[in-house]
Amino acid sequence: MHKFKKRFGQNFLQDLSVIDKIVESANIEQGQKVWEIGGGQGVLTQALLKAGAELTVFEIDYDLQEFLQKKFGTQITLVKGDILKQNWREMCPQNLKIVANLPYNITSPFLFKVVENIDAFAQLTVMIQKEVAQRIVAEAGSKKYGRLSLKMQFYFQVQKVLDVNKGAFFPRPNVDSAVIQAVPRQNRPQLEDEKLFFQVIDLAFANRRKMLRVNLKQLLPKEKLEKLDFDLTLRGEKLTEADFVNLTAQIKEVI
Repeated sequence: MHKFKKRFGQNFLQDLSVIDKIVESANIEQGQKVWEIGGGQGVLTQALLKAGAELTVFEIDYDLQEFLQKKFGTQITLVKGDILKQNWREMCPQNLKIVANLPYNITSPFLFKVVENIDAFAQLTVMIQKEVAQRIVAEAGSKKYGRLSLKMQFYFQVQKVLDVNKGAFFPRPNVDSAVIQAVPRQNRPQLEDEKLFFQVIDLAFANRRKMLRVNLKQLLPKEKLEKLDFDLTLRGEKLTEADFVNLTAQIKEVI
């Protein structure tokens, strides 16, 4: 019996109906190049192979590496090690899909790595903590809406596929999960200064309860803020992506 290692965030999905829904929503074609992050006990691996995936499995746990190698042999390409420490630029083929039950503890750095290599990806179908999924898909005006929503939605069209109860896993985690699907956007706004755009977003949510004119003081002095043709009494959570594009363009002119 496998000894579960907490440091690797191991909670293995056991519910086959959930696995079927994940694979179905991934829309895998025969021969599709797919990455699975954390092969675990091979349940999702088996389903992906059955769907026709040309599968690369990343596994950090030495015991599970041996298990997966014995179970699947040459059916998979097994990469032994931490997905976050791999050279993605060398490894990423084009039109790549990722289908995975992500360990909660690597969700944010993993998604940022995907963004850095976004041109290689066709689609992500990943299970993450439900609360994080809610933040990713949140719309302006909601309590969950914030920096993560804007950053993910800038690069991807995102949707929640399904909620997954904690009882679908072993060992049972403390929180529920959700599966999200993310497809790289073809119509991202053309920004003159993308770094400034995300800096403005970060500052706007630095203190959710404060107005823009307070949060943006770190970026512009009061006299320059007053030159902006923008309602600075608003809070960041009320601004859409288009609003932030407009605000950033104005700040760029006076900075």
